[in-house]
Amino acid sequence: MTLTSPPHPDPARDALFLDFDGTLVPLEDRPDAVEVPVALIDRLHDLASRLAGRLAIVSGRSIDLLDAFGLSGLALAGSHGAECRLPGSAHEMRPRPASLDRAASAFRAFADAHEGVIFEDKPLGAALHFRLAPAMAQPAIALAQDHVADLHLQHGHAMIELRVAGVDKGTAIAELMALAPFAGARPLFFGDDVTDESGFAMAASLGGHGVLVGADRATQARFALPDPAAVNAWLARITEAERHVRTLT
Repeated sequence: MTLTSPPHPDPARDALFLDFDGTLVPLEDRPDAVEVPVALIDRLHDLASRLAGRLAIVSGRSIDLLDAFGLSGLALAGSHGAECRLPGSAHEMRPRPASLDRAASAFRAFADAHEGVIFEDKPLGAALHFRLAPAMAQPAIALAQDHVADLHLQHGHAMIELRVAGVDKGTAIAELMALAPFAGARPLFFGDDVTDESGFAMAASLGGHGVLVGADRATQARFALPDPAAVNAWLARITEAERHVRTLT
């Protein structure tokens, strides 16, 4: 079934939860090649203000990397929910297990031995990206399976990741929704990957909905937008609509 575009949010009751890669910004062959336009950063801060702080980035990226992209000052849930920080609050992070250090060492050696494979080390995860070396997909996945131990195996767009178990984007949204200023709001979560399905399910269970970004597929999202450009256009329309309402009043 083809999903329709999401409706305009209610600034008095809604909270926006936004994935980063593939949702706010296009996917790149290399994770370090992503660029975040200043206009997008300004728009996110503007929307957070208009929503009384009820806007958060929920990403597989670490909070340190999200900060480096210029997103500090927003509510952030990083490492698939294993890290969290509200503006003006302490950075909360789960402990890093020794099994993740062993997996990261194996991943680094694999990437060094195979051209085009990129190793990404995270505070609470380790990933292999094989978008530039698709023939290495199955060997990379097999390596990750060999090092699962007490970790969570996470598939993504042309990548495989091992990360701290017991958390996902759904738990991240639930934890934020228990805190001010999100408590009592209706959560709207935008995401593109299978890693975002837990977020769609949690948003729906809390009275909100998910918005799938990208091609149609089986999903728990209720609405859809075709790509990050459409997400940015949707966010811009909200900003302009709210500015118009405030001008009239």
